[in-house]
Amino acid sequence: MHAPARLAMSIGRRLLMAAPVVMAIVVLTFVLIRLSPTDPAVLLAGDAPAPEFLEKIRAQYHLDESIAKQLAIYVGSALQGDLGTSIYFRKPVTELILAHAPVTFLLTLTSLVIASAIGVSLAVLAASRPGTGTDTAVTALSLAGYSMPAFWIGQLLILSFAVWLGWLPSNGMGSARETFEGFEWFVDRVRHMVLPVTSLVLFELAIITRFTRAAMVQALRQDYVAVAHAKGASQTRVLWRHALPNALVTTVTVLGLEFGFLLAGSVVTEIVFGWPGLGRLFFDAIFRRDFPLLTGCFIFTSVMVVLANMVTDAVVSVLDPRTAR
Repeated sequence: MHAPARLAMSIGRRLLMAAPVVMAIVVLTFVLIRLSPTDPAVLLAGDAPAPEFLEKIRAQYHLDESIAKQLAIYVGSALQGDLGTSIYFRKPVTELILAHAPVTFLLTLTSLVIASAIGVSLAVLAASRPGTGTDTAVTALSLAGYSMPAFWIGQLLILSFAVWLGWLPSNGMGSARETFEGFEWFVDRVRHMVLPVTSLVLFELAIITRFTRAAMVQALRQDYVAVAHAKGASQTRVLWRHALPNALVTTVTVLGLEFGFLLAGSVVTEIVFGWPGLGRLFFDAIFRRDFPLLTGCFIFTSVMVVLANMVTDAVVSVLDPRTAR
């Protein structure tokens, strides 16, 4: 079977498997948040509301119904793209999420791409010289990067490059005091991305390097590598054309799993750097007890993680047809 057909079949199977998972996420998220002791009607009504007004709010938002009926109404609306209205922002939750999600995806995907490029290169370098000082140094650095939390790295970066040296901005996605256009606008955005992206890259770089190096070492011990050397292939060709494609199955799997951790980690990172993405929206929803917004953020993030894992499985099945089911 050709690769495009195999990919289409794999995606189709994953979609069927993902549907009940997404439904379970919606149900659990909605029920757990609704079990909170805080009454959403009180938050909607404001300070010291009259009992009659509270009852009216409850009836309007179906809060006087059982949790099962509220869930059925919510699922029906969610299937139409309606995740409710934010209590604090007074805007549709879907609109708020779609406005903040691209900012988080920009931060997340940029970090993954940079970490992948550097991590794979370091892994190949370390695996090609096992037991040497280079291998030891790469392993030690990756272990150190994995041991340091991203938010702590972020604070160190702010102190070093924003406070002490004054080289880079530490807050926001762009300059608030100046307005830029064209190339200057692009440079300003890049400067504001350097510190938050670096804090995420250092953590992801460690994981990608460790797993890819282990996969490369295992691949270099296989018979086809010995055959390639026997045919006169250079060491560079053996590393990049023979061993790495097989090791990339592990790398792609790690990237799919780490996408979810990056989305979760962006909550803290975005707060540290004042980044206006989903992480900040999460924080505002929790801090202000905005149940509709919190529910919508949880569901959206969970669905994105499910889709990322589904795409990862499909790509792995193309890279290694033996894993296709």
